[in-house]
Amino acid sequence: MSRRTPLSRERVLAAALALVDAEGVEALTMRRLGRELGVEAMSLYGYVDSKDDLIEGVVEQVFREMPLIVPGGPGGWKARLRRHVATYRRVLLAHPNVVRLVARRPLDIEGVAAFVESALAELRSLGLDLETADRVLGVLAGFTLGVVSEQVGVELQGRRSTRYEDIDPARYPNLAAAKPQTSEDFDREFEMGVDFILDGIERLLAARGVPTEEDDEGEAHGGATAGTPVRDAGRAHR
Repeated sequence: MSRRTPLSRERVLAAALALVDAEGVEALTMRRLGRELGVEAMSLYGYVDSKDDLIEGVVEQVFREMPLIVPGGPGGWKARLRRHVATYRRVLLAHPNVVRLVARRPLDIEGVAAFVESALAELRSLGLDLETADRVLGVLAGFTLGVVSEQVGVELQGRRSTRYEDIDPARYPNLAAAKPQTSEDFDREFEMGVDFILDGIERLLAARGVPTEEDDEGEAHGGATAGTPVRDAGRAHR
């Protein structure tokens, strides 16, 4: 007879994330998770304090998929920030059912705090003071989470997508001529928004007399790997 793998907090949280990925947040109950792990629900309280602790652990698992940012890494600062936000977006899209949890988790979750600290250190390495770096991080994280939330909503709730053929072109000519967004459209929208934000950061640095460097020529926008800046999983609660 095979021996059962011992429970641990890591195993409980990994199973919880897998359940949320497969069936959504609503499926995550202690009883259901216990069944998935082959134990009684009460056994789980030896590894998580509460349902809220379990959910925060799920968010932490997602953030641990993003490497901590090492300030001043390879490439120009614009190229580095593009890689960071692209990774944040990629990881969120890999866990669409977790996106709404990320948006409202506090910063004192260990894995989230470590990641945000590394992102702030990267922004401060550009010459920004802490307050400004915090605001810039909020803009980057909020924009990324917003685009991801829209894409996830369209893909998960596509059963009630806009019927453009039903829109009156006489009243709404531009909207009627528009087409449903594809994954490629979201990619382009994300890259355009990141470019706007990076240009704004460059102007911010110049206004403060901080030397700026040109973005690496030929650096691809969007799909790269590295860590990524976030705030309060989605945005820190003051």
